[in-house]
Amino acid sequence: MPKILKSVQSDGGFSVADETIIDPTRNIIDANSVKVLDNSNDKTYKKEFIVHGSLDNGNVSLEMTPTHTVESDRIVFVSGFMLGTWKGYPVAVFTANANSAEINCTLSNHGLTTADVISVEFAAPYTGSNGNYAVTVVDDDEFTFTIGAPLDANNPVLAQSVEITSYSLNWEFAVRIESAVLSDSNTDLSLAAVSKDIVKDNVPPGHIWDINPIVNNTTKIVTFTPSVTTATDLELRGNGIRWSGKVELVYTERNY
Repeated sequence: MPKILKSVQSDGGFSVADETIIDPTRNIIDANSVKVLDNSNDKTYKKEFIVHGSLDNGNVSLEMTPTHTVESDRIVFVSGFMLGTWKGYPVAVFTANANSAEINCTLSNHGLTTADVISVEFAAPYTGSNGNYAVTVVDDDEFTFTIGAPLDANNPVLAQSVEITSYSLNWEFAVRIESAVLSDSNTDLSLAAVSKDIVKDNVPPGHIWDINPIVNNTTKIVTFTPSVTTATDLELRGNGIRWSGKVELVYTERNY
């Protein structure tokens, strides 16, 4: 019996530009996003995709990409599992009086105890004082240590950065987010409801990481915005906080 093939059928899978998109066992491979239609309701569909973005000293907040455009009179249910990762050491702000070997450091929630020995790396031109030093704790956010010789015999050193390299090098922050977005007849978007569940909170001392679903009424999109707050440079090494997320959208009309 003759076999009738439709225009997009393929016996051995489906490819675009010689790259397999659907393999012979019906697995979807290397697709930018997956959009599932509801055959019984042409006003509704489901879409899954990956979002990403990186934070650094110049960008402490951003909109993750790709974004999703919302039309007028729509409801969008958004689910996301977001993971932020950073490879770097906490950076403390320090001061030292002229001709003083005592270093006074500020690092929020440093977690140290008096007599702990830490490893430090100063920024130039003070790298000759890098080493291991016992700390004296002042409070939860401040501590001191004494180096071998003053950093500057004639001038105070004010609000400079020093990395505390005895902490972990790797940090992760994971959040599960559910939200609902509404658009009206003028395509004004609003967040109708948001639920956040922090799955893992392992961020460096001195850092506050966060991520939230957002709507942008200039571009008419929904996405997520990660942010970081720190009193110092975000890093003296590394490539910033890398954010990735798995997003699921269920998109439907507001009025049937």
